Parts: sequence; C-alpha cells; structure tokens
Amino acid sequence: MRTGTAIALSLLLLLTGQAWAADASRQYFGLSGSDAQFDPASGQTEDAGNVNAKLGYFVNPYVSVELHMGMTVTTESSSVDDPGLGYVAPMLRLNLPYEQVNVYSLFGIASVRGKFPGNYDDNYSDVAFGVGMELYGTRNTALTLEYMRYGVDDTYKTFGLGIVHYFDWPHVYNPRVSDR
Repeated sequence: MRTGTAIALSLLLLLTGQAWAADASRQYFGLSGSDAQFDPASGQTEDAGNVNAKLGYFVNPYVSVELHMGMTVTTESSSVDDPGLGYVAPMLRLNLPYEQVNVYSLFGIASVRGKFPGNYDDNYSDVAFGVGMELYGTRNTALTLEYMRYGVDDTYKTFGLGIVHYFDWPHVYNPRVSDR
C-alpha cells in the first residue's frame, strides 16, 4: 500500500507542478486552523488542534486538484507526542460555484502518521474525503469552512476555518462574480 501511495502522490505532484507552471491565474493556496480528532481502530481517541495548508490548481471551473498538508498543534490535554499527527493528501476537488460562494467536495488518498507515548505509532494510508464552502470577501480571497476525514478504519477528522487566496480565479472562471 505504501508503494502505491508513493506512486500516486508522485504522479499527482508532477501533474500539479506542470499545471502550476503553465498558468498562474489558475493557482490557489490556503491556510486553516481546525479542531481535530484522531480515532485509531486500536487505540484511544485524541483531540487536538490542527494546522492545514493546501495548494491547488483549477483544471476548469468545476474541477481542481489540491495537495493538503497538515499537522497537530498539541495541547496540554492531548497525549500526542511531538511531532504528533501529520498528513499529506493529494485530492480531487469538485466545485459548485455561485456568485459569492463556492461549495465543493474533496476525494483522494491520505498518508497519515501518528506518534504517541509508549512508542505507539499509527501510520497508515487510506482514502480521504470531505466537503467545504468558501465565501468570497474580495475577488481573489475567500473565507473557507471545511470538514475532512482522512481514513476509514483509523480516522483523522478535521473541522476548520481558514482563508484561501486565488490568483484571479473568480475573474477568469466565474463570470457571475463582479470585478470589485
């Protein structure tokens, strides 16, 4: 499973890199903070804060590819050790753009790593999926609300609020959004 995940991630990064170099107006990036819950199939549930970054590229107004990278920000009440929990997930994003709102769903593969006290490690690769909504404050910047689930048996769930910046996305792809 690790080899397949590595190959899929490498191919997605290669395609995203090529697309990124081709047209800067289709690129975007985002940062968010989340409440996270790690629920391993063979362990105790852990709650912690999460920091997430994403890079993306629009193929067309309704389809884009993203790379999610995140990690926990440990809290005193959590038994997660540093470096804690982290993940990398290449995602396919399906968009439903409206005038000032974009609703989307995400599907992909996640590689999650976790380290806990007592030398208990929980590393896995599994499917990832989620939903989100963006509210445009300006032509290029939006607030985002997103729920993600990385894994099915072992799960790492995040529910977060963030900001995303588009390099001319509404202007180029969404004619219903006026230039402000």
